[in-house]
Amino acid sequence: MMDISFDFERADAIPISILDDGVQSPQEWAAAARAAYTAAVAVPEELQPRLEGALATLAARATPDARSFLLVGTDAAALAPLTIVVARSEFTRAEQAEFLWSPSAVLPPAPLRVEAEHLGVGFSSTLAQREDGEDFGTRRWLFFGRGMTVGAVLGPVAPYLLAVVEPLAEGVLHGMRVDGFEPLPNEDRVAELVSAVVRIGDEWTV
Repeated sequence: MMDISFDFERADAIPISILDDGVQSPQEWAAAARAAYTAAVAVPEELQPRLEGALATLAARATPDARSFLLVGTDAAALAPLTIVVARSEFTRAEQAEFLWSPSAVLPPAPLRVEAEHLGVGFSSTLAQREDGEDFGTRRWLFFGRGMTVGAVLGPVAPYLLAVVEPLAEGVLHGMRVDGFEPLPNEDRVAELVSAVVRIGDEWTV
């Protein structure tokens, strides 16, 4: 198993555990995680059931292939999932475009050069999306390593809450370490991705 560690503010995020089948249900785990969190961080009592429900939902979906967090903002009034994956390969240009884009996007993505302490220079895209008549936002990150790629997806989250939870996600990524990850000197590729946003149409140029 790849060694991945995180350093973030306890109040900002709750790590989601991978549960063993038959040992603990997602609801049982969520109740314990909510109790531990609210013992250390003040959460209004009326918001605690929603917090516990979100934890149970993410625990039921958690897989060994990704690390998941529930981001918690504004005294638990803003909740959002953050999913992080580490690939043991360098994404091709087509794979980068596929990760950073979604067919449900209703506007061109907002591109951004980003940088994390241990992951180096990366690229991020923010998408406004619509599925089944529901509007929501996501933000995606890619960091490029030698023989590795780190990707992260924030959301789905209500568009008006995206700005609240983005700094929390950035904090988790900034303190993330991946054993053996060597950032590539990729300023040119990041600049290329920033300029590759298609202003008219629904795809990325690769």
